[in-house]
Amino acid sequence: KDNPWPLAACGFSIGVATGLTGMGLGALIIAALVLTLGFPMHTAIGTSLASMIFTSLGGIIGYIVNGIGVPGLPAYSIGYINLPIWLCLAATSVPMAQLGARTAHALPAKQLSYLLICIMVYIGLKMLGVF
Repeated sequence: KDNPWPLAACGFSIGVATGLTGMGLGALIIAALVLTLGFPMHTAIGTSLASMIFTSLGGIIGYIVNGIGVPGLPAYSIGYINLPIWLCLAATSVPMAQLGARTAHALPAKQLSYLLICIMVYIGLKMLGVF
């Protein structure tokens, strides 16, 4: 945990993967921190959330810059960011993230791991069209 190079390698790989696909940054970081680097589950979740601030900001800037001047985007868009949709997502996700953080803190690490696994499997199956 004291060696920064494994963390940098994880950060590089996860940053590229999420930038290309837009997929769940948190799930990838949590998995890397717990499985590869041996972090406790609660620490991995908190660290993941903190890192999302900077990673998301980089992605936001990229999608704004690359989308400026692109024809056919919805009204009220700045680049590829649609402001009304962003506002709806932010208005609901910020308070729910706080509730989620309190709930996660109350759960034992093992239950939290199982919950994360179930959510990731569900999302994967849903994306594959299983249901």
